[in-house]
Formats: sequence, C-alpha cells, structure tokens
Amino acid sequence: MQDALGRVDEFVLARKPHHLMVTNANKFYLMRHDPRLTAIAYRADLILPERAVAVCSAVLGKPLKDDVAGVAFAKELLSHCEKQGHSIYFLGATTEVQQCLLDMVRREYPGLKVAGSHHGYFLKDKNDAVLEDIRSKKPDVLLVGLGSPLQEYWIRENIDIEQIVVPVSIGVGGSFDVIAGLKKDAPQWIRKSGFEWLFRLIQDPKRYWKRHLRIVPFLFFTTLLEGIFGLHRIEKGRTNSIPLSSPRTASVPATKPERADS
Repeated sequence: MQDALGRVDEFVLARKPHHLMVTNANKFYLMRHDPRLTAIAYRADLILPERAVAVCSAVLGKPLKDDVAGVAFAKELLSHCEKQGHSIYFLGATTEVQQCLLDMVRREYPGLKVAGSHHGYFLKDKNDAVLEDIRSKKPDVLLVGLGSPLQEYWIRENIDIEQIVVPVSIGVGGSFDVIAGLKKDAPQWIRKSGFEWLFRLIQDPKRYWKRHLRIVPFLFFTTLLEGIFGLHRIEKGRTNSIPLSSPRTASVPATKPERADS
C-alpha cells in the first residue's frame, strides 16, 4: 500500500498522465474475454492486484509482492492526498452518491483539496463538457467510478488523445458507495482470507450471484490449467497489435454502470 501511494507521489511530481489499474477476479475474467481491456492493462503505469489475483499468482509459484484492494487503496488515497496536498476530482456514481461522498470528505478529510466532481451518468453530448471541467480544475488525481471495463476504456482513450492530462487517473468501480458509507466494506481479515467476494455476495446477492457463478469457477479452473499445462491465453506480444480505441466508445458512458471493482 505504501509503495503504491509512493508511486502516486512520483506520478504527481512528474506532471504527466499516468493510468493506475486495479485488477480483481472480475477484471481478470473480463480481460480473458476482452482483448482491448487486456491491451489497456499492459499499458497501465501501475497494476494494483486484489487478493484473488495475488492468491492465484502464489499458487502458480509466481508470488506478487502484496495485494492492494481497490476500495482500501481509494480510502488510503484520500488521507494520503490530504497530507501531501494533492487535489482530487471525483467522477462517477449517481448525484446522490456524489453528494454523500462529498459530505463525508468534508467531514472526515477537511484538509483535502477537492478539485471538482461529476456524476457518472453524463450523456454522450456532455462528455466534452465533463472533460473540459476536469482540465479547467487541473486535479492531481482523478478517481473514475464508471464500472469496468468502461472506466478503463474512457481513461485510456482520453489519455491517448490528450483529453486527460491528469497526473494520476484510476478506475475505482463502485468504491464511492463504500467510501460514502452507503455500503459496508469487507473487514481486513475477510479481504486477506480471499473471501471478499463471498462478503459481497451475502451483502447483495441479487446483484452479485450471476457474476460469481461464472467468475469463481473460471478463476479456479484457469489457475488449475495454468499450473498443470502452463497454458497462456493472454500473451503480451499478441496484445501489441490490438487496437485500444474504437470511435466514440469512450465518449458514451454507461447508463447503468456495472461497478465491478466494488
């Protein structure tokens, strides 16, 4: 966590656009079925692997330094930016969630510089206006909660076409709901046990049961096959030729984002 926050400081100091990407079990599943998302992951400036990905890597004998949960990182980032004087722009979720989030930030982090905010349900014809607002506010950090993979598409494409010049941009999925206190966060011991997905399922079964029904078996058998046969369906060289952007895609936010990173 401290290393990741340190990298944020480095990126802010460099003043060039950087993309941080949280990778959890659902994101890994999406990457295996979405070459465009895979290519974006390979170009990310920093990957933050959540517990499930770290556990699978360890099982395969390729241990990572540590896991960094997306929600936990977003929370730590607020405190860290307050101490370092970095400004933040919040983009995503509903107007109501944004208001609760801003109220919480003013209460819990009174010294945090909030550069601006905007809900995540902006229409296609308002995308330019949102980008202009972000540019005019000049935040150091941009938190984007549009759901995966839309938030990754949106960040990467707008960095590539130089519409986003923010030093640090990171997709946070449904983290705003948790940070604002509208949803419970998984306790540390549950995250470290690797059963945060079960905590989410119990908390909101209607929303998550279909997702976990496909992701949990997929992750288990993918790890098993990788360990036994050394199968590599994602190859870095193959992704180099994959186009990252398609016309207008990043300019059309989802009308109902699937907040996969929560």
